[in-house]
Parts: sequence; structure tokens; C-alpha cells
Amino acid sequence: MKSLYDFPDIYDQILCHAPDVVIQEVNSIVAILQRHGIGSGSVLELACGTCAHAVELAKRGFRCSGIDQSPAMLDGARTKAGAAGVSLDLRRGNIIDFEWAEPLDAAMFMSETFPLITGYDELVSHFASVRRAVRPGGLYIVDIDAHRHGVGDKYEVWGKRTVPVQDGEVEVWHESFPGDWIQGTSRMRMHCRIKLGEHLQETEDEWVIRADSPWNLRVLVESLGGWHVEGFYSWRDLSPVSEDDRHCYMVLNRTEAQPSAAAEARLAVGLR
Repeated sequence: MKSLYDFPDIYDQILCHAPDVVIQEVNSIVAILQRHGIGSGSVLELACGTCAHAVELAKRGFRCSGIDQSPAMLDGARTKAGAAGVSLDLRRGNIIDFEWAEPLDAAMFMSETFPLITGYDELVSHFASVRRAVRPGGLYIVDIDAHRHGVGDKYEVWGKRTVPVQDGEVEVWHESFPGDWIQGTSRMRMHCRIKLGEHLQETEDEWVIRADSPWNLRVLVESLGGWHVEGFYSWRDLSPVSEDDRHCYMVLNRTEAQPSAAAEARLAVGLR
């Protein structure tokens, strides 16, 4: 079965935020960077997909790069960057464990996909990888989905819709399954039926999603060491996060302090 990630143009129309929302999100990102003295500089977009946010930042003078596992999505990012007249450093890789030789001023994890990292060892490895990539004093901006419903406890089909696309349409629907209360995760499957002229293609993607809150994320990150949680802010205007926000930004500062011994021990065991 194909994945929606094999169709970057369709992905953008089904899952990406509208262009005006992306611009508003990037306005807030730029404001965060500027108040830390990063008026321009190097920014890495993690799990970048087609790099909607990195392209917009590059248009504003930042040196942007992206890392993703999907070759098709990276091809889509190259096409999008070319159409915008900007250059991106795009690399294929796993955001759980990666190396980036050039010190970065900032990294960002957008589109509310950070909760797809579900295991503790994977989180330890991920934050260690980002910390290695970002210079001391640099920033990590993470877009957090507000899963206020907690862990799912029933099966349901929802979100049926038809989205018009160039040369056709896409039927979309979702399935939710009972989650894992012990692990604190929910499970969801998305189906797409892509009709382009006489051609029909179906895709299926399944995600396990960690249920987070600003409180438990602060506890997690500060327990790892090497990071300072500056705060959680509205994606709209960087006001304190409220119940009206579907998602928010967690802003982290990379500190000189080394990661905790416990986190390093877990990381060493997890990577063997």
C-alpha cells in the first residue's frame, strides 16, 4: 500500500497548513529568533517534508536546511524551493539519530509531528542529536499539538471529506483505535483515495501519537539535561499558550551543561 508521503503535492493539500497560516507561524518563529539575536543564520527543519517553513524562512534571508526520511518529500521540497527562488540544504536521514557537522543557530520541528516520537529512548536519542547539531546558546523550537483528549479509548471513523486537487480529487477519512494507556499513546490511521483523471491510487498511513502537555514536556526535557525550557507560546503571537490554541511552540535553549548521566546511560544502552 502506498503512503501519502509518496505524493508530496497531494500531501501539501491534505496535511499542510494553509499558506497564510504558515506565514503567520513563520512570523512567530522569526520573532523568537530575533529576540535571541538571530536576525539571520542557520536553521534546520526536522522531519521537513516539503519544507514549507524552511522555504519561507529562506525567503527572509536565513540559511535553511532540512532532514527527512522520504525521498519523495525531499524532491517535493526541492521543487518548492526552486519555485520560490531559494536554496535549501536537504538531506535524507532519521531524526531520532543523526549528525550535522556544521553548528546550527536553531532547529525547528514543525507541523505538530513531534508527538510521533513515542518511546523514551527515542526521545533521549532525538534530543541528543539536536543538541549535537545546535551551537551553545542556540534554539530548538518545537510545534506541539494540543492532544487534550488524552489517550483514545474507542474505535471510530471520522473526518470524511473530499478535497479538490489539480486534475481530480482526494477522498480522505480517518480511523482511531483504542490507545495504550500504559505508554500514553493513541493510534490513528489515515486513508486517501486519490482520483486523478482516469487514475486511482489509494494510500494508508498509520501513526502512534504520544499524548503530551506542557507540564510533562518540561519535566521530560529538563530531566535530560543540556536544555533549558524557555516557555510555551501561542503560534499566533507568542502570547502565553491558552485553551484556544490548537498547537503551540515549545522553545528550548541549548545550554553548556552536559546531559544528565541517567540520560546518557539510557542513550548508550538504546544505541547498542
